[in-house]
Amino acid sequence: MIETTAFKVELSQPATDMVQEELRKQIAFLSPGISNIRFENDGRAVTFEVSEGNAPPDDLEAQVKALAARIQRGLRQLQRKVIFVSPRMQNPTFDTVDELPGLHGMGLGIVAFEGLTLRLFRYFDRIFEAVGDKWSAVPLQTPTLIPSHVLAKCDYFRSFPHNVTFASHLREDSQNIDGFRQRYHDVDHLDEHAASHFDTPEACLSPAVCYHTYYLNRDKVLPESGLTYGVCGKCFRYESSNMSDLRRLWDFTMREVVFLGFREHVLERRTETIDWMSKMLVEHELAGEIRTASDPFFVAPDAVSKTYFQLSSETKFEVSLLLPNDERLAVGSHNYHSDFFGKAFNTNIENHGAMHSVCMAFGLERWVYAFLQQHGEEIERWPAVVRSAPEFQKRRG
Repeated sequence: MIETTAFKVELSQPATDMVQEELRKQIAFLSPGISNIRFENDGRAVTFEVSEGNAPPDDLEAQVKALAARIQRGLRQLQRKVIFVSPRMQNPTFDTVDELPGLHGMGLGIVAFEGLTLRLFRYFDRIFEAVGDKWSAVPLQTPTLIPSHVLAKCDYFRSFPHNVTFASHLREDSQNIDGFRQRYHDVDHLDEHAASHFDTPEACLSPAVCYHTYYLNRDKVLPESGLTYGVCGKCFRYESSNMSDLRRLWDFTMREVVFLGFREHVLERRTETIDWMSKMLVEHELAGEIRTASDPFFVAPDAVSKTYFQLSSETKFEVSLLLPNDERLAVGSHNYHSDFFGKAFNTNIENHGAMHSVCMAFGLERWVYAFLQQHGEEIERWPAVVRSAPEFQKRRG
């Protein structure tokens, strides 16, 4: 068992549930080995552990307080707005699955599927792909890699640099390549010297599949009717010690419907997608809410006014499903980006100026996790809409 040191930090003001969500994500990046982040005394204190062998900085407590203060300034005591509550929230039940069937951990935040879990994954992928049919979404296969300069235009290096997974290679120099080969000739793991042999990353592993659609339409004038894409792909966000089972992975799968158009057009599409999601939660007998998210789709950490604008203008609604012990899991989102990507990529809408955009995004692995925690692994006890799906019909012959 790994030995740990416990820390408790008293906050200058109580952390609301929205502040707590963001602190849980970001405290893990203050020092290696931080885990088990939780709150006590109605949010007035945060506690966590640091594993032995990881020497935390002397000013760790001050860093936690400064981080909390920055997040609290950004949120400015905003209250979460809930726009839909599923009937199941009135009397939620759980059939908790401690070990998900067919799930294999392959490394930190890396998993493989088979059996029941894979079938449920494919079920959600199929029904979420079909969502785009209502708006005649154009199917789009996007690459796993995204050019670094594109991610920079999306403001990702200023907003979420700690989440980026960089794709690199050895510098094209025979001496450098031979040096790397000799360094690791007799060892089976890389160490801190490996990066010295790498070239500057020209690409990253994509953190969101919708980014590709904005880049595809750079320097274009789109028709007034706009464009709609149905996209699915692998996404990568490094989240340090926060990564656990299917709730938070380094390597995960996103299915999205992306709308490009003028402001009123895309906001109408978002309203329609929220209506669809509300009905879907009812049909699948899931306890959950659709509510404003604590984290905007993009925001630089120093832009306090930008944070406030995005949250107060309700640019991101998350689909939050209930887990045992009153925990929550955001399994999807309905995001309005205003004209940010239209201006970033010089994309305009005929007769309307800079392009506005909306995306409806689903984290497939999270849907699998939340569904199994609420409904268990016995198919005959699942809601009829899932039980009768082709992925769960008995094979004949």
